[in-house]
This record gives sequence, structure tokens and C-alpha cells, in this order.
Amino acid sequence: MKLADFPDVQDLPVRQKLELVDELWLSMTPELEALDVSDYEKELLDQRWQDFLRDPKSALTLDEFQQKMKALRE
Repeated sequence: MKLADFPDVQDLPVRQKLELVDELWLSMTPELEALDVSDYEKELLDQRWQDFLRDPKSALTLDEFQQKMKALRE
């Protein structure tokens, strides 16, 4: 499913898109709480946390993260 499949949504102003995202997120909350985190995902998160604790400077700043996300969209 892609945004292009929903031209009416595509044409909404940003504020209304954000409201729609919020409503979608809230509608999923009960289902998200029921999702289990796999052992693999737990290990991956533990490893990433340990990597961060060993070298906190390896984490991206908010600006760096935003730049990377912007570059991916271009």
C-alpha cells in the first residue's frame, strides 16, 4: 500500500495528514501492545545499546538523523 494509491489523502494539507497519521497510530495502539518482540529483536536491541554505551559519540544527533532522512527521500 502506497500513498499514491490514495490521491485524496495525497492532496490533503500537511496539518490534515498529520491528524490522519495520529488517528491511525491511535487506532493501532491496542494491537501494538499485543505484539511480541522476538528473541532476535531483543538481542539486536541489546547489542545496539551496548554499542552506544561503549561509544556514545557513535549515535547520531537529531540534526544528523534529519539530514540522513532527508537524503533518503531525495
